[in-house]
Amino acid sequence: MQIERLNSFLHVNEEIPQISSFVFAKVGPFSIANTTTTIFLITLIFIVGAFFVHRFKLKPSKVQHVFEMLYETIEGFVAQLVGSKEKGEAVTPYVGAIMVYLLIANLLPMFPFISSFYLHTGSGEEFPLFRGATTDFNTTFGLALAVIIFMQFFGVKEQGFFNYISHFLQFKHVYRGFKKGIGEGFISIIGFFVGLIEIISELAKIISLSLRLFGNMFAHEVLTIILLSAFAYFVPALWMGMGVLVGVVQAIVFASLVGVYYSMATKKEEH
Repeated sequence: MQIERLNSFLHVNEEIPQISSFVFAKVGPFSIANTTTTIFLITLIFIVGAFFVHRFKLKPSKVQHVFEMLYETIEGFVAQLVGSKEKGEAVTPYVGAIMVYLLIANLLPMFPFISSFYLHTGSGEEFPLFRGATTDFNTTFGLALAVIIFMQFFGVKEQGFFNYISHFLQFKHVYRGFKKGIGEGFISIIGFFVGLIEIISELAKIISLSLRLFGNMFAHEVLTIILLSAFAYFVPALWMGMGVLVGVVQAIVFASLVGVYYSMATKKEEH
């Protein structure tokens, strides 16, 4: 009995989280999982934040001054990524929103009061009401898909539809190549196939963005449970601190890649 009490004191019995989130309700064709509730909570935080920012005044308070400094820091960071201050100012609301969203999504589940809510099923099982949104591949894939779609939109807006599409379908380059000669024509055909590879590259960005973020956050969640099952004190606390660093770094890396993709999509080719 004393050994069992010691084990219960030193260890925490938690199940290894599954890749798929727990679905506890369905609304028509849509499923509501415990990652969905986290997204709803993040959305609520954003709404409250937008209401708070809307009340900012011309003469800033100390809190407003801190927020403005953070925004200017992010704006300067984005400007370095995209290569110019003008582009940085244009894309900062988009890239900055993604960075803040991921910071909240990655760090929110680590708060004790968030992780203490559980759902009980009829079979006696229990699942957390809130699970890290980025530990669900559906969330990271949807976010990455939206990013790449909007990158195409920005590219078309900046370069024009035909100029941007010609980067992938280089019919104009093939025509100009054969006008210069047979040799230039065959070289332009190689360039045409390279353009088709660029289409695959755009699709690969969706997978790489989503898997990088999902893999890091899900692995941290699994390792946290493993450490809790071995050591209930001290070691998990250190690992949770490392988790904060991982969450911040992953948010910055994702936002940085979005900025780089924007710079690539809006870069005008020299003819």
